[in-house]
Amino acid sequence: MALAWIYSVLLCFLILNHKGLGFNAEREQYDDDSESSDDEQPEIAERAWQNMDNFNSGYSKDSFNVYFMGQKIDGASAMSFQPLTSGYAKDNWNVYYVGKKMPGVSAMSFQVLSYGYAKDNWNVYYMGRKMEGVSAMSFKILSNGYAKDNWSVYYMGRKMEGVSPNSFSVNIF
Repeated sequence: MALAWIYSVLLCFLILNHKGLGFNAEREQYDDDSESSDDEQPEIAERAWQNMDNFNSGYSKDSFNVYFMGQKIDGASAMSFQPLTSGYAKDNWNVYYVGKKMPGVSAMSFQVLSYGYAKDNWNVYYMGRKMEGVSAMSFKILSNGYAKDNWSVYYMGRKMEGVSPNSFSVNIF
């Protein structure tokens, strides 16, 4: 539900700000004769639209830079950048969540799971935030936002107090 809301807001932002992003509804590049002044066009408009890889996730890149929702992601490598799912992306050195670098995450071992969860070899993350005290080795996704490790059960990234992971199950009616 939250993810659908985020994507809806992002889509509205793109639709309402299409001129500022350097293209109109027909995806044509604004030229020098357009109504838009140079001051109104951000850096992304300087790149030819045809050279942009648009990942349909809010992320895009050209030959030199990576962008999220039209904003340049400082330090991201355009050569190795790859969007993942659920707002996550990575290059050879860093992992990003909705365009922000996630500090201390291993890009080499990082993987997106589902329901907003992701992990690397050492930590588990929910919607870009590190979950404290979770065992990455034993962490499993159950369904509908539920997950568990050998010691605890979690719902949408939050530990459920007093719940036994050994007997916990999700019943779908």
